[in-house]
Amino acid sequence: MFLGLGASAMCFVTWNFAVKVLGAVKTSVYIYLVPVITVLCSVVVLHETISTRAALGTLLTLVGLLLSEMNNRKKL
Repeated sequence: MFLGLGASAMCFVTWNFAVKVLGAVKTSVYIYLVPVITVLCSVVVLHETISTRAALGTLLTLVGLLLSEMNNRKKL
């Protein structure tokens, strides 16, 4: 019940709001932040330590997002 109404419903509501505000293309780019947010939440909530793989994956994800945003800004 929690996953169906709480987590899934809230995800769809916030996703639709983000698409309405930012547009579909820009919102789709930010879906790649989900793993980064997951790693950060695991550290804060579960008190886990960040492994080398998680840190490298987070870094690569952020670099890729920054590069894609730089390319979008150059086209404008």
